[in-house]
Amino acid sequence: MRSTLNVLTILAAGLLVLGGWRIYDDARQEDRLTQSTRLAKDRIHAEIRLRSALAGASVSRTGWIQRVDPKWFSPLPQNAWFTSAKQPWIEIAPESVGRRQDPSEISITHPSQAAWWFNPNSGSLRARVPDLASRSATRALYDLVNQ
Repeated sequence: MRSTLNVLTILAAGLLVLGGWRIYDDARQEDRLTQSTRLAKDRIHAEIRLRSALAGASVSRTGWIQRVDPKWFSPLPQNAWFTSAKQPWIEIAPESVGRRQDPSEISITHPSQAAWWFNPNSGSLRARVPDLASRSATRALYDLVNQ
């Protein structure tokens, strides 16, 4: 009887440790995805600033380049959540959105949406995030990635 209780206690403790490790590992993975996407965003935005400052660049009336060419990068900076070759890489906002800082859709809900959003009227570059269980969770992740 005593050995059965000891075995059950050890099994329960092992399950708790395993569950705790899984939660910790998931949080670390989310941190890695967030950091990787932030670094890629910074790299793209640095290139946008450089290309906007070059003489002869085709810029908007506010001084930002009007298109972002993937050939400028080797390798192409990826949004860590979206690495499909079939998905558009970057969406350039039309002039009609004005100086908006964020896209109207901050998460990707279908494969035709681009992983990145750039507004040449404001110079804003944003990474889209996956659609999470709630709007507040999606917004929190979006704000964390794009801070």
